Amino acid sequence: MPEPKTFTETFRVFDFECDINRKLLPGGALRISQQISTDHCDCLGLTADFYRANHAVFLLAKLACEFTRVPLIGETLTLVTLPETAKRAVYKRVTRILDEAGREIGLVDSRWVLVDTDTHRILRRPPEAFAALPFDEEVPFALNMEIPKPESTEPAGTARADYTLCDTNRHLNNTHYADVACNALPLEELERRAVRRIALNYHSEVPAGESFELERGRLDENTWYVAGQRGGKRCFEAKLTLE
Repeated sequence: MPEPKTFTETFRVFDFECDINRKLLPGGALRISQQISTDHCDCLGLTADFYRANHAVFLLAKLACEFTRVPLIGETLTLVTLPETAKRAVYKRVTRILDEAGREIGLVDSRWVLVDTDTHRILRRPPEAFAALPFDEEVPFALNMEIPKPESTEPAGTARADYTLCDTNRHLNNTHYADVACNALPLEELERRAVRRIALNYHSEVPAGESFELERGRLDENTWYVAGQRGGKRCFEAKLTLE
C-alpha cells in the first residue's frame, strides 16, 4: 500500500485557546485542525479564487476529535493531515496530533461534502477541476461519529452567531459550535474536568446575527448531549465526553 499523501505543520498551544485549567479547548483543537486543512488546500491550488471560478466549495458535514491526553498551554504540537478521495460524495480528512516527543495524542476525523455555490446542492459528480485532486484513495484512521439521543433534555440557554464567531461565509464558523456546546454544560463540571472527546453533526448553517436555542442531556456520567435549534429546525448536535 503506498504511503498516504500528507501535509505537516507545527502549532503552539496558545493561552487564549485553553480553559481555566490550562488545557486546550476542543474549539481550539478544531481551529488548528481547520488551519492546517486550509493551508494544505492552498498549497494544492484550492484557493478562494479557485472555488469561485468553479462555483463549488467544501462544507463540513460532521467530525469527531479525541485526545488520549489533552494538551497544555505552551506545548508545541505537530499536526499531520491526510485527505481522502470522495466516497459517495463525502470527502474524509483526518488530522493526527503529535506531542513534542512524536507521540500521537489526538485525532480529528472530519467529513466534507462538495456543494454547488449557485444551487446549494451537494455535487455527486464534482467539476472536472476537482476530479484530479491529489488525495489518497484510503486513509487508515477513523473515529466514531455517532451521537445518540438522551432519554430527556433540558433547556440550556441561547446562543447567537455574533460578529466575532462568524467566518467569510457570513455564518457561525464550524469550530465555534464546539465552544457553544461547551458553554452549554454546567460550569462546575468543566472546572474540574476537560473535554477529552467531542463529536459534532452540522445540520443547517446559522447566519451572522441569528440566534438559536440550546438543549442538553446526560448520556452517562461522563458524556453529554447538546443540540441547537433555530426556527424549529436543528442546527447542530454534539456529544461531549469529559475526562
